[in-house]
Amino acid sequence: MIDQNSDATLTIAVVTATRAEFGLMRRLIETLQAHPRFDCKLWVTGAHLAPEQGLTVHEIEQTGLRIDARVPIVKPGQGDRDLDTSQIAANALQAFGTLFCQHRPQLVVVLGDRYEMLAVACAALFSQVPIAHLHGGEVTEGAMDEAIRHALTKLASLHFVAAEPYRRRVIQMGEPPERVWNVGAPGLDVIRHTDYLSKTALSEALNWSWQDPLLVVTYHPVTWSENERKAAVQPLLDALSLLPQASILWTSANLDAGGKQLNQQIDQWAETTHLNVKRVTSLGSQRYLSALRLADAVVGNSSSGIIEAPALGVPTVNIGARQDGRLRAQSIVDCAALPEAISEALNTALSPDFQKQAREAESVYGSGQTAESVRDVLLEVLTQSSAELAHKRFYDLPDWPL
Repeated sequence: MIDQNSDATLTIAVVTATRAEFGLMRRLIETLQAHPRFDCKLWVTGAHLAPEQGLTVHEIEQTGLRIDARVPIVKPGQGDRDLDTSQIAANALQAFGTLFCQHRPQLVVVLGDRYEMLAVACAALFSQVPIAHLHGGEVTEGAMDEAIRHALTKLASLHFVAAEPYRRRVIQMGEPPERVWNVGAPGLDVIRHTDYLSKTALSEALNWSWQDPLLVVTYHPVTWSENERKAAVQPLLDALSLLPQASILWTSANLDAGGKQLNQQIDQWAETTHLNVKRVTSLGSQRYLSALRLADAVVGNSSSGIIEAPALGVPTVNIGARQDGRLRAQSIVDCAALPEAISEALNTALSPDFQKQAREAESVYGSGQTAESVRDVLLEVLTQSSAELAHKRFYDLPDWPL
């Protein structure tokens, strides 16, 4: 056991597989790597190392953060089929099983609901490395991510959630209350510490000029159904065509089944539409948040429209069921994935009254001090051995009905 008052180094591994995930965890990684008590290893994998996803490992390099391991798990051409998901997860299980056995960190930190992270967590469990999980307890009823997130909760020993209802839900799942902390959403930390680009600087960085209204669009595949994935984005394209004055900055879909096909569909549409459209594979954290801050609305089915956009005072048009179950700020307009419903939601979001409402809305995901809160908790709990952390009791709720 490590003495809390000693100078012993605490070794932690943080794993990131996607641009969005790294954007959320960047401030936490910086905080841990800067602290003298922590030896924080950054392990990069998944879409970060995939050329078709923009090789976003270069964006991590540009931050100056130290990368301790690059773990390729995506083979060329993989990522667009349901079978690819299983194969990538299998690659991750094998690669990270080897990595954990070689390095044996005291703790591994994972975020969210990605299938790659499920494989990483299984490898950690088999290697007897305790897991800390960020963003547990949330509900996204319209995606398979829902099941993965809850599975990660049961694999993890420490839980850092983004809001009090999520803390209660993790405890409801049998996790001991003393192992669950409401620390807010880590993405809000990045918002507080970003050096934002002006409109001119962002335009130059993108080699693209636009006129208002600016819409930042991110649309991920509907992961439950292959048939739905093929047709799901067309209603959005039809609705956007009814806004000829709009400029559209479209960020690529994740490395999910159907993502490659969806990106190709958007590229074909962008080449023929009369609208001013710029599609980018990845913006990186600074450019993405700068674009959100300058946008008149965020559109699509990404969690950034639910968590980050409201904290920036920007309206969100949230389409379909992918984010069903998440807490909502008053700056979000939910709509069905139908052209007329999306069009009506866009008109609402762009109206002067709703723009004012969005600027005044309060975030429901904390105050942007997550990194410091997580750091302080880890300094305390890592006085326990890995075996003590990995062992947890099942917590039964008091007066649970039979």
